[in-house]
Amino acid sequence: MRHSKRSNTVARPGFSLVEAVVCMVVLSLVLVAAMQVAGAANVAQAKVSERVTGRLLADGLLSEIVPLAYADPGASPVFGREAGESTSSKQAYNDVDDFNGWTESPPLSRTNVEIVGMTDWTRSVAVQWVNVPVISQVSVNETGAKRITVTVTRNGRVIATAVAIRTKYK
Repeated sequence: MRHSKRSNTVARPGFSLVEAVVCMVVLSLVLVAAMQVAGAANVAQAKVSERVTGRLLADGLLSEIVPLAYADPGASPVFGREAGESTSSKQAYNDVDDFNGWTESPPLSRTNVEIVGMTDWTRSVAVQWVNVPVISQVSVNETGAKRITVTVTRNGRVIATAVAIRTKYK
């Protein structure tokens, strides 16, 4: 009688082809998810940066306007630009309502120098008389208070708005 010797076989350590494929699929899913998160974070960061830039542009123009006189110091002030004040240069503006209807694209410094890198940005200003007890109400007559609204847009989308109230009495 012959006995065959059974050899004890020990499994060799390692991955089978199926295990390797499963690992690659799981790893690729994790990498795709990570790339989507990174992309979303970049988009969010760009939007925040755009909002901050818009707010800085709005506040910058508002800080140019608010310190000016409430009304033109001349003998017979009118609401808006007086004779001799340009529609293309804000350098001669000496009171807040001179800025009513002002639009600049690209944004300009107080000395009419273009702010670098802002070619697709626009700043516009609206100045209105407002009722003193309820400043959200616009008035057609002199009230002693003017609301100055600066709106900043980029490629036609409103990015930021800044509002200030300027009164006749500092």
